Amino acid sequence: MTTDHLVLALAAPDKAEREVAEDALAQLGPAALPALMEHVRDAASPVGPEALLAVLRRSGAPVFQPVLDTLLGAAPGRATWRALRVFTGLGAAALADYTDALTHEDPAVRRAAVLAIRECGADGLAVAEHVLPLLGDPDAEVRSTAVRSLSTWGTAVVPLLQAVRHAGPGAARAGALEALAEIGGEDVLSARDMAALERLVRIKLPEDLPSPVVCCFLSWIAVSTGDQSGVMDLLGLSAPHPVPFAAGVLAADLDSHAGLDENPLDQYRRVFVTPELAGWTLVVGSWCDPSSAEREAEVLEACVRLSARYGQAQAYSHSAQHDGSAVLVSEQGTVVRRFAYIPGEDTRHLELGAPLPYEQRRRTALALPSLAAGHLLTEEDEDEWEWELLELAPGLSAELSLDPRSIDASTLARGTGVLALTEYGRRLSSPPGALRL
Repeated sequence: MTTDHLVLALAAPDKAEREVAEDALAQLGPAALPALMEHVRDAASPVGPEALLAVLRRSGAPVFQPVLDTLLGAAPGRATWRALRVFTGLGAAALADYTDALTHEDPAVRRAAVLAIRECGADGLAVAEHVLPLLGDPDAEVRSTAVRSLSTWGTAVVPLLQAVRHAGPGAARAGALEALAEIGGEDVLSARDMAALERLVRIKLPEDLPSPVVCCFLSWIAVSTGDQSGVMDLLGLSAPHPVPFAAGVLAADLDSHAGLDENPLDQYRRVFVTPELAGWTLVVGSWCDPSSAEREAEVLEACVRLSARYGQAQAYSHSAQHDGSAVLVSEQGTVVRRFAYIPGEDTRHLELGAPLPYEQRRRTALALPSLAAGHLLTEEDEDEWEWELLELAPGLSAELSLDPRSIDASTLARGTGVLALTEYGRRLSSPPGALRL
């Protein structure tokens, strides 16, 4: 069997055949490298990067330079991704080479070296100081990758970053500030650094414009008023910090992933309160989710109070991954409608009130019978109506108030958005997370 046939066998359906091919290629060592590199370059190869890496890690051959050469010569598109994955996956054995590559003339190699060191985890932490200069790299993507990578090491690199803030190099100071904010927020930032962040915000605010509110897990409350301070007061929000619109959206997106970690309450510590947008104020963050097990009663009560003062208040949640959608509509202090569709074993419809005209029109458009209160999915309409329910929040909000995803620079805006702490934030402390300005 030729070397190329052995490489192709790494993609064989039979596990035993794959293992035999991997063993044979590993024993070939340097002799197998040309064939392996051909498959790293070939976007159409059926052999995945992980299978190629399994051989490269075992071969005992000097693989770093061939892989680097392949990365530098890869064609655009998927081939580049394959080469990048193999380059960054060589592991701790290649740490010295990765460290040398941090100063490579090609920014794509510098960025890949940072990613590779990050993938080495605790082993990579040992060379983290060599990544620090790239916080001031002339290439924006390299700088951003350095910030994110250092942030993943958490508090272990805080002293290194604080030293950069104090003594330079000067070009790396801004990146060090962003990484510190990402790791620990106010808890690891000096008063001087907090002031620097606030100055940067003030510089950017005069030219700030609204942008689409897009999050993986998007929850928000819409209130028919421009009284931002009144809305915050009624909701018990505190410590507002003015932020550019896009930075507020990003903070809400980052926070929405916090509930996937050890403490599910972390996602509720902070919200983004928008400026007035076409007559509405939006409060954005997981804290606003009307279907959250921890928050559903409080969100309902908050919307009742808001609508009693301002006429209309609505709460929504929507998953970009089609994990569910929920709506709550209140008017003049009364809940008009609440409905949630969360597919899976823990489905909870939380239904209150009669179906809204919007729901009935969508049923008509799909040639489905009208809804009655308490109607759940039936076999006849399950598939079509299920997909409609997954988009219920953005669809209904577009009719009754604002679909946050459709907000853009043309949306009439007045005032400045703020990040504010909820009761969870006051109790658990302000969340980490950089304002990526």
